[in-house]
Amino acid sequence: MCNDCIHNYIPVSLPQVNATKKAQQGDEGLAAWLTLLQARSVVEDALEEDLGLPLGWFEVLIQLTSAPEGRLKMQELAHSVLLSKSGLTRLVDRMAAAGLVIRGPCETDRRVVYATVTPKGRAALRKTLPRHNESLERHFSSVLTPAELGMLRSTLTKILDAASFVPAPCPTTLPDVGGAGRGRAGARAKAAT
Repeated sequence: MCNDCIHNYIPVSLPQVNATKKAQQGDEGLAAWLTLLQARSVVEDALEEDLGLPLGWFEVLIQLTSAPEGRLKMQELAHSVLLSKSGLTRLVDRMAAAGLVIRGPCETDRRVVYATVTPKGRAALRKTLPRHNESLERHFSSVLTPAELGMLRSTLTKILDAASFVPAPCPTTLPDVGGAGRGRAGARAKAAT
């Protein structure tokens, strides 16, 4: 029986180490994913309760009000609020029945359908926006430090970039929520006078 170091050494193969490392990363990935989903659910539930308006409706109103002339193509709106075209159609139909938006055809392309915010939709957003901001601050922004918020945003952006997903621009201001003009174009015209 040989008793030298070379024969007593049991090598750990690289594939085993890599497999273990990948399993640990997979466990962390799953844990992070589930935590993200749970946090999203908790914050969304709190926001909807505080708003008194379905969060999907609020998102549609934000996007439409921020758009030029208060309208977007349904396909653009679906991308902005991250819904399938059929899911958005059902949502917009319910909002149209409530008088918050109208659906209308494009005059130059019959394949295109627009969603346009109505004065009643603008009023609903104007009423809801302060509650949304307060609720978002209470349930999300104030829980994290500014550095954590920046890190969260950059981390999620990294995931979007890896998927080649181009996010819709985040509206930072809501021009003319009151309805005197229409969207950004109305705000610019108003500022020019």
